[in-house]
Amino acid sequence: MEDTLKNRSDVSVVLLFFIGLTIFGVLGAAFIVRDYASARASIAWPVYDGIVLSPNDSGRALRYVYSVDGRTYEGKRHRFFTALLSSRASETTSPGKTLHVYVDPDKHEVSVLQPGGAGGFFAAMSLFFGAGVFFGVGGIVRTLTLAAAENKKTQSAVI
Repeated sequence: MEDTLKNRSDVSVVLLFFIGLTIFGVLGAAFIVRDYASARASIAWPVYDGIVLSPNDSGRALRYVYSVDGRTYEGKRHRFFTALLSSRASETTSPGKTLHVYVDPDKHEVSVLQPGGAGGFFAAMSLFFGAGVFFGVGGIVRTLTLAAAENKKTQSAVI
């Protein structure tokens, strides 16, 4: 009886790990696909003039304001996640300097200073999160199969 409880506990821990890995892969893949889709769409977004509020020094994000249809918005996004490895250098900015802001025509509160994303980085991250889903689901199936076989063997030994 004690061995059965220990085996169930071990199976539960392993299942939780693989379920967590699967969830991590699915959520990561959803994030990266949504980010890359927005990054690619941002290339065609209209451009507005913006003004820098605070510089991007000491590890803080650059803050800027821009106006669309008479409403003022504040932004902090420099580029999308999938553009992190882009080769374009980030320019030094100081408060009051004007800059170009790419604004989502459907949601004016979404803006970016560097449009686009890196296809290679997107592919690498997609493979990474896809591997998480693959190994997570595979681990769940394998663990349940082994647990069922062990349970069947235990029950036949008792009879």
